[in-house]
Order: sequence, then structure tokens, then C-alpha cells
Amino acid sequence: MTLSGKSERTRTYDVLAMGRSCIDLYAHQVGVPITEVTSYDAYVGGCPTNVSVGSSRLGLRTALLTAVGDDQVADHVLDFLRRERVDTQFIPRKPGRRTSAVIVTIRPPDDFPITFYRDNCADDGLTIEDVNRAPVADSRVVFVTGTGLSREPSRTATMWAAEKARREGATVVLDVDYRPVLWPNAETFGSAVRALARLAHLAIGTEQEVEAAANDGDANRAVRSLLELGPSAVVLKRGAEGATICRCNGHTADVPPFRVDILNTLGAGDAFASGFLYGFLHDWPLERAARLGNATGAIVVGRHGCSISMPTLREVEAFVVEQGGW
Repeated sequence: MTLSGKSERTRTYDVLAMGRSCIDLYAHQVGVPITEVTSYDAYVGGCPTNVSVGSSRLGLRTALLTAVGDDQVADHVLDFLRRERVDTQFIPRKPGRRTSAVIVTIRPPDDFPITFYRDNCADDGLTIEDVNRAPVADSRVVFVTGTGLSREPSRTATMWAAEKARREGATVVLDVDYRPVLWPNAETFGSAVRALARLAHLAIGTEQEVEAAANDGDANRAVRSLLELGPSAVVLKRGAEGATICRCNGHTADVPPFRVDILNTLGAGDAFASGFLYGFLHDWPLERAARLGNATGAIVVGRHGCSISMPTLREVEAFVVEQGGW
């Protein structure tokens, strides 16, 4: 169900994710500095792109609204998404723009340097017209991100997608997705994402992301600030500490993690969002949905890539049983 209560029977998609897509070049050699890396594995990445793949692998009907360039990298991205049963028919190619790229070095347990290549990138070129061609009214959840606000015309398009989704009775889920390198400063980011939060039914982010969104270094105050803008709940991703559901009525609930060895944390947050959305769209309590998110995130931190590492529902169920159950 949506938080607005509108019927879901006629909606084609469970999740329409909007925003960043790229090719992720992950260092094949693990635990070494980039000066010692000799080869890379090529994956498809970007927060909403990862979430669309993760949601699809769990059995949700997903579509992606991103943009790609007229280049070979775009062919790689689109081919992977189609094989993952993500609907790509709404993804425009932007002549004169490039499909973006990310280089990642993996040095567990807590050092994962990232270099973004987003100059003149295609998904920053998303427009209101692209949103109007997408199935906003035909989706149960419209998933938007803070990174979508970092450049125009994507900023206005993202705001319009959230506004249109609310008008159509879809649930707007905001992933704060703060990437400091893509912003001139945290204040600019906070101002932009707070405007988007006013249109969101739910917000998801780490403590550091929520603090940046509220421009407040105290996580508790930052959560309260975001809730005052309109979301009914803020879902805090807390890594090894699990997750916390913070509701607008002041109630909070900690959701325990699953204990695993860490190889790569970079896809964990997107895996969490995928699992959480599955539970939410199956009318689970938010705490149980977050517990599933913790499970999907825990699986991915033990794997090398992001989208390529997203688990199926059968894998998640087996993992939970091995870990002692819900």
C-alpha cells in the first residue's frame, strides 16, 4: 500500500527509481593501494540503479529513470539492466553527454576510496520531459536521491518527479545519498535536500547523511528536523549497528544487525534500501522491513561489487535461517 492509501491494483511497477547510473570499475586486487592495482572488474552502479537491480532480484517489478550517453558504456549499462529484468524503456540517451564512471579501491574493513567521473554526465541531464514520459503515476514507490539534486536540469526534474508522485498517490522514498565531492559544501546540499524531503513520505540515510541534510552535527536533532519537514519516518542505516526507525510521533525502534565479515561496504546501503522496499511494499511493519534490509546489506558487504552482488529472495531467506532467523 502507499502511505496515501491509494489502491495499488492498477499500478504496473512496484518501484520506479530515479537518478544516477554509471559504470563502476572495482579494483580486482583487494587490500592494496591504487598504485598496486593492475586490473579492474566492470560493474553497473549508482544508488538508484543498484536499488532497481536489488529490488528486481527480490521479485519486485522495477523501472529505472536515469540517462545514459550515446556511447559504449551506455550499451554495457542497458544490457545489464535488461538482463536483470529492470525496465529500461524510459531511459533516454543524451547526445553530447557521457555515461558516468566511478573507480573504486577496496581496502577492507573500512577504507574504500572512490573517484567519480561525472563531468557532463548524462544523468545530470534528466529533464521534466523525461519525468513526464516515465511511469510515475503507474508506480507504487518513486525512489529519489539527494545526488539527483546536485546539478540542473536533474535537480528540477527530481523535484518534479516527487511532486508528481505525491499528486498521483505514489509513495515517495528519499535516499539522502550525500556524496560530498559532488557538492560545493554541505550547506548547499542540505538546503537542496530539505526541499525534497518536504515531498517525501519516507527518508533513508546514514547518521552522517542525515546530519548533512539537516546541517546539524547532532544526529538526534537532525532526525527531528527532517521529520518536521513531512516524512512520517526516517530510517537510519547504522552499518554494523543495524538500523533505527524514527517516527514523526517521537517513537524510535532499533533493528538489530546480522554479524558478517566485511569485504566491501559500498553497496550495502543500496542493498538495504532494496530489502526495506520489499518489506514495505508487502505491508510489513517498518521494523521488519528494516530487518530484511539489514540482511540484504549484510550479504552484499561480503561480496565484491554492488548491483552484481544483490541477493535474490531465496538467498536472503537462506542467509537469515543460517543466522538464527528473524
